[in-house]
Parts: sequence; structure tokens; C-alpha cells
Amino acid sequence: MSDTWINYGTGEMRNDLVPLEEVRKRQENKMKQNKGFRYAQQEILPLPGFLQEEYGNFINSRYTALLGKLNYDTATAFRFIYFCTYMNYDDGYVVWKGKKVNDSYLADIFNVNKNTITKIKTKLYEEELIYKDTKGYIYINSDYCYRGDISNNPIYKKQYTRIFNKSIRELYNKSSDSREHKLLGRFILLLPYINVYHNIICLNIKEKDIDRLVIPNSAQMDEILHTSSRNYIRQMSELLDIVVGGEPAVLVINHKNVRMYAVNPRIYYGGTKLSDVETLNGYFKAKGGLD
Repeated sequence: MSDTWINYGTGEMRNDLVPLEEVRKRQENKMKQNKGFRYAQQEILPLPGFLQEEYGNFINSRYTALLGKLNYDTATAFRFIYFCTYMNYDDGYVVWKGKKVNDSYLADIFNVNKNTITKIKTKLYEEELIYKDTKGYIYINSDYCYRGDISNNPIYKKQYTRIFNKSIRELYNKSSDSREHKLLGRFILLLPYINVYHNIICLNIKEKDIDRLVIPNSAQMDEILHTSSRNYIRQMSELLDIVVGGEPAVLVINHKNVRMYAVNPRIYYGGTKLSDVETLNGYFKAKGGLD
């Protein structure tokens, strides 16, 4: 049952006028909508252009599923990610120098010895990370990596990140053997612990406030990197020596006397705010960190 309201200017009595409280509520909602629009204009909409200009094209990877599928074989994980950087938009076919590839192209793409090529090929087919069509052309299993719009893809709703083609290719092409591929695979091992906003290794990856990040202790870092007691120090030191795009691949950030490791967003970045990635980008260009 509606209340009756009186328009004292006209003397009209009506029961369909909007109560003052409702007017206020609508005004607040409109202000929120305007604020959300401004936020989108400043932070969300410019992000793709910034990423493209700074870091280039990328693939989307369900890294946790990939690591589980490969039983944490980091060398194969990194090689697969590298292979995926040559995948076509939407259809998943691997393209090398403008042509779809079959098995005969693998030696040129991976640039390793014949025995290693055989092992890589066997592993990727056995684990169903890649497939062949009836003509022998290779395409990627989109359950693990995909290049294209994932907004309506239900399996990509939870845990995935952007991995940038140019940087992965640079890292791969500067490496030469299985040991180095295993080293580079540590970047994939770290992914489940990369904070969405700051690209810092932590245990609460969705925390926005850098002061509230939970940084792993020594034992937890050993577990993250699947290594023996305190061996993570050596492993992280090796990552600290790697350069990509003329910048450190990993940076030590000292924030309020807390030592943190951040991964360069030109390798991978899962955030959605322009200001966050601009700040990160600045740290790595300056090769510095927070106060």
C-alpha cells in the first residue's frame, strides 16, 4: 500500500510521488555510478593500451593447472609457455614465421638438440598439452593457455595471468640447455604466490595494502620453490641475476625493513589497475624499490 504525498505548491494529493528518502538514495546511487565511471576511465580502460605499448602481446595461462598437469616439471612448463607464445589468436594453432607448424618445425622453434626435441615433443603430446589436426598442424590445449578473449570462458574465471610473449621469448632464447630452462621454470613456480596488485611474492595474493602482505619465511620459500632447506636463497639469487628488456627480472624491495621479492610485470602481470602497473613499471626501470 502506497503512502499519500502532498505537493504543497499545487495542493495536489498523490500516492505515486517518490519519498524524499528514496530521492536521496537515488542521488547516492547516481554519484556511485559516476565515481565508478571515472574509475573505469582512469584505471581500467587505459590498461590494455599501456600493456600493449610497454610489454606487447600476451597469452593467458592457467598456471596452477599447468604445474599440476606436469607434476611441477618446471623445465617442461617453461618450454610449453614459450611454445604457446607462438599461438594464433582464438584458434590456438602454433604459427612460426607466418605458417602453421607441424612436428618438423619443432627443432627450429625450440633450438635444442635432437634428443631433447624428442623428449619435449613426447612429453607435450603425452600430457595432452598440444594436439594435431588431421593435417598434422599443431594446436594448443586451451585448458592451459589461450590467446584471445577469456571474459566468457568459465575455466578462466579463477586463477590465471597474462604472460607476455616478447619477454618469454627473450628469456628462452638467451638460455641454452635443460638446466637453464628449469631455472626459468621457477618463474612459473612463483606464479601462485604473486600478489595481483604488486607482483610481490606473498601468501595473500589478493591483498591491496602492501603493509599487510604476508611474506613467506625461509621454510615456506623452500616449499614454494620445491627445494631443500634454505636452498631458496641460491635459487632466488640466480633469478636476481636475470635481465629482461634491459631490466631486472626480479627485484628486491625493502619496505619498512621487510625484504620482499617482486617479479617484473613485463614477464607476467594479472592486475587490472593502470596506476598499479605504472608504479611497478617505474620500480623496474629505476632498478629500485620502495622506502
